[in-house]
Amino acid sequence: MTLQILLAFRQPTLVLLAILIASGLAVVLLYFDQFLFVAPYFTFYLPPDRVATFLLDAAVSVLSGVVLALSVYQVKAVRNDAKRQGKIGIAGIVAAFLAGACPCYYLVPLLAVAGGVGGALGTVGILFYAYQLPVKLASVVLLIFVSFSLERSIRASCAAADELP
Repeated sequence: MTLQILLAFRQPTLVLLAILIASGLAVVLLYFDQFLFVAPYFTFYLPPDRVATFLLDAAVSVLSGVVLALSVYQVKAVRNDAKRQGKIGIAGIVAAFLAGACPCYYLVPLLAVAGGVGGALGTVGILFYAYQLPVKLASVVLLIFVSFSLERSIRASCAAADELP
């Protein structure tokens, strides 16, 4: 039994899309987690005590790229049972954005600095930053669940397409 995800990734454009999304998200996550520096030189630094954070950043980036690319594939290419399948594909896109592209523990401190709102948002930002490992771990679990859901959905769509006269 072949995984439908692997069959979908035979398309070079889908692989390129997944790589672009994963790379872009990895750069953002690594920069905000202070692994990647751009001034005065482009530098990558991984302290030994932050390996778990780096691995979670990498996992979130790769899984987000895969889930977003497969969701785009499902929305565009799989046309059978359009209402239900389209909703699942869009749900995968939303889940990937929530899990990887919207790390709330970065957003709150940025809003506090940019908007000058003050101590309340700063306190919430510090609290979320302190719990970043559980948040990232939950993001990985969510992305894995969405990947399995996409696999089942694409498999069901292909099976329904094979049964049509």
